[in-house]
Order: sequence, then structure tokens, then C-alpha cells
Amino acid sequence: MTARRIVTADGVHLALHRLRESTGRPAVLCVHGAFCSHTAWLRVRGGGGGGLADLLDARGYDVWLADLRHHGASEREPKPRTWRFEDCILGDAPALVAHVAAETNGAPLAWIGHSFGSVIGLCWLARQETPPPEVKAVVALGTPGPGGMSLRRRVLALGTILLARLLGRLPARAMRLGPEDEAAHIIGDWMGWNVRGRWLGRDGFDYFAALPRLRTPMLAVAGEGDHLMAPPFACREVLEKVGAARKKFLVGGPHLDHAGLLIDLKARERCWPAVADWLDATLPRA
Repeated sequence: MTARRIVTADGVHLALHRLRESTGRPAVLCVHGAFCSHTAWLRVRGGGGGGLADLLDARGYDVWLADLRHHGASEREPKPRTWRFEDCILGDAPALVAHVAAETNGAPLAWIGHSFGSVIGLCWLARQETPPPEVKAVVALGTPGPGGMSLRRRVLALGTILLARLLGRLPARAMRLGPEDEAAHIIGDWMGWNVRGRWLGRDGFDYFAALPRLRTPMLAVAGEGDHLMAPPFACREVLEKVGAARKKFLVGGPHLDHAGLLIDLKARERCWPAVADWLDATLPRA
């Protein structure tokens, strides 16, 4: 695996990793969710071998793994409460896609995200008057819509917002949520969108309301065992809002929870092959 350093329009240095140098293959850009980094795509829980990135490589895809700002090998927030969740949408997403498109000479590209990693891609695409022609598909793993939020999830979201504001970060490692702490406003804004039931930008742009203009083919995947963070009904809400004619809903399981879609050994047989099959049928090949 090789790494690149790219720079966003607002001057943030991001790390972008390529699993294997290759040419002539459709590309997949894998974007992690909260509390983790690009390594979430590389291995399963308990050391049971390679992750989804390795399966996609074996199925013939040029695999790229992003580290969003304040995650992995990317630049850290210069001081607490500097960056917002929307900075990932307006800054990180276009820089990542542009670099992959440039290095692959415009090969067909799929954005594959987990949780808010999918939201970042969907929101950026929905905001474009003319979506980038290279992006031919979106795969959203465990990505909930803003409606029907359970009381338990709402309380957890509000608690997350308050703790992050108090400390200037969310100490996810100490809380055993994952290997990456979160910047206060990045995680706080995302949780706030869920609590308020609207994906509302700082300029008033309603990203969720704009999803019907998105025509890019989409696969939404929910974990059958995810009863809290992104239950199947919440993932279906996002898919139904997207305006693409070609879209599909898949429930992975049994017993795959939110994180398990990426790091549970069972996903290797009960989820990932179906994702690769959909990509095979959707992304054009030379």
C-alpha cells in the first residue's frame, strides 16, 4: 500500500492510500465513518484476515482508502472547535475524488462509505449542479436518515454533543468507541443533524432535501443486527430519498451490527460479496 498527501481547498493536508498500484481497473474510494480511519477497511475484528478492501481488490477494483481530516494520517485540527462536519463535505470530498480521478485517468469511480463517510459523499454529490462524471456509483454502509430517531439514540447523540463541546473533542478511545478521537464540531454537527432531523448546512442548504436531485446509482446496506445507530428502516430512508433510477437495498446479516458491516468476520460471507456483485453490475469496465 502506498500513501499520497493531498491538500483541500481550505489548506488541510489529507492522507490518501492506494492498496495496490494498478491501471485499467474501475476505482473504489472507501471513506471511513466516525471513531476510525482507513484501517477499518483492512482487517476484521479478532485478526481473522483481510477486510473489505482486500475483497474488492481481489474482485478487480483499484482500491483507494481515505483518511478524513483529523483522522488517521491526515492533518489534525490546529486547535479545538476549528473544523465543522460540513468542512469534510465541501473540502475533503472534492479533493479526494479529484485526486483519484487524476491518477486513474478518469476511470469509473464508486464512493463507498460507512456511516457518516457515506453522508459526506452523498451531500457533496447532491450539492453539485453537475456531478463529477467519474463518480458512477455510491455504496452506503450503515448510513441512517434523520427521521424516526429512537429515544435512546437521541439521548446518546445529545450526550455526545455536550461532552464534545465541554472537552473540545470526543474522547472515543477512552470511551472504547474506536481508535480515533473526534473533533468536537465534526462529530457534534453530525449528531446535531440527526437530533434536529435535518441535514442543514451553515448557509441553510438542506442536503437531505436535495438528495432527489442525485441520479448516481446507489446501493444502501444495513446491518440486520444494528438496532441503534443505523437500523434498516433508517438506512432505507436515505435510499428512498435519492433520486437515482438504479438503486438497491440490502440487509446484511444475520447479527451484523453497525461496525460489523466492516469489521465482523461474518460480513465476509454475508455482506461483502453482495456489495461486489452490485459493483460488478453497475460500474462499467473497459
